[in-house]
Amino acid sequence: MDGVTLVALLTLVSLVFVHVLRAASDPAVGQVLMIIEAGLIVSGYVLLRQFRKSRNAERASRAHAEYRLRSDPVTELPNAEGFSEAIAFHGREAASSQDDIALLCIKLDRLNEIHARLGEACGDELLRDLSRRLVTAYGRTGIVARVGEDMLAVLHPATREFKSAIVAGEINRLMDLPLMTPVGDMAVASTIGVNLLSRPVTSPQNALRQARLAAAAALTSGATVAFFEPSLDHTQRLHLDLEVELRQALQSGGMEMVYQPQIDETGATIGAEALMRWPHPTRGPVSPTLFVPLAEAAGLAEVLGRYAIERSFADSVMWPGLKIAINVSPIQLKSPAFASMVGDLLVQYGVRASNFEFEITEGVLLRADPAVLENLDQVRRMGFQIALDDFGTGYSSLGYLSRLPVDKIKIDRSFVTPLGERKDATMIIRAISDLSIALGVKLLAEGVETRAQLDILRAEGCNQAQGHLIGHPMTPDQITALLAQSHETRDARHRFAA
Repeated sequence: MDGVTLVALLTLVSLVFVHVLRAASDPAVGQVLMIIEAGLIVSGYVLLRQFRKSRNAERASRAHAEYRLRSDPVTELPNAEGFSEAIAFHGREAASSQDDIALLCIKLDRLNEIHARLGEACGDELLRDLSRRLVTAYGRTGIVARVGEDMLAVLHPATREFKSAIVAGEINRLMDLPLMTPVGDMAVASTIGVNLLSRPVTSPQNALRQARLAAAAALTSGATVAFFEPSLDHTQRLHLDLEVELRQALQSGGMEMVYQPQIDETGATIGAEALMRWPHPTRGPVSPTLFVPLAEAAGLAEVLGRYAIERSFADSVMWPGLKIAINVSPIQLKSPAFASMVGDLLVQYGVRASNFEFEITEGVLLRADPAVLENLDQVRRMGFQIALDDFGTGYSSLGYLSRLPVDKIKIDRSFVTPLGERKDATMIIRAISDLSIALGVKLLAEGVETRAQLDILRAEGCNQAQGHLIGHPMTPDQITALLAQSHETRDARHRFAA
């Protein structure tokens, strides 16, 4: 069937199929999918919503339930199940064609953020607007569906890979067009995964899964479009294996904590940042850039976070007076039990809250989630301090910064690295230092690797530092030895001065 074109006519809009149900005299509403060749309908597939009269209410109810199982209630597009049936139909009916079909999964990158900021009703309306754009652009030559909370999909004819790339680029541009909201125009960025399907399509569910994998790969790499490759299947299997092994490591104490020293203007060690490591028994060290996102995707973020807090509390018993900085994620901070969990661990290990600070990212400021702010307020009342990590790399509002309970700003390493090489780098440090003074908060620079960087930071008013110049991440025993050495040096200086 060369030249076959797949046509989705009026996706999930009201249609009356008089000829289809003439004998039964029943109106029907649904999606019709037709194969057209040389201008003639040669076959068809109907997702039908059939409403019988009250004389057959049970059958009408069953038909309505079947329809709902295959459609998305927000957009009235086919859902993942209905979309998979359409893919399967295409594979059966057009198996003789040599052309490929492109399955594009469109991840709406900012939709969840918009839901959180503007509310569910506004977010759903924006989703309907985006769906209408896709139906208008591709509803005559393909099928549009909603296959996830923040994911749309298009099944589209494609004879070559470059044509699919062109279509994906067009979709990206459509998704980037501003949308009207109560707070002004907003754009929803998109990331697209493309799976080129050769006919016949033997597993629609697998085809959709592979397109999702491609979208996830694009998001991870920072690209806007990625094509499915068999290696992505291997990556997914690896991630599934690692998820199981991560759960086991958390249960058996297989994760370790290391601590990177922090110094003040005198060079004294005043604190350390707690960092988690996974020394896998067979794979070797697993990078936090891999296992932290894996934990978040697997619903283990709170377990991982509690593990870090508990181990840090336990280790800190050896270092009275040393300030330990612990990273906490927005997922942890959204938990209603976060503050009480932290309070219970304080009692369990007999440590003081004033010996710890929780590090948050600028994303927390951007979202300003009430549950997060309440947790931050509670732990601060307990005596914990709050540090704003990676300052300058996000999109935080200075207005929020002035109102939120922040005790310390940590300058991101990207501003420290060019010190001594670019004049504007020093000016940026000076501006951040002035801001910290105006806000009455402490200032610490991350990623300090040279003496020249440290000297410039101190000259510009940044009196706390962390980085490889100061010390690499250390085991608890190494931190204990470092503190003992520091005490001996300080005592020797006092004796010399006397």
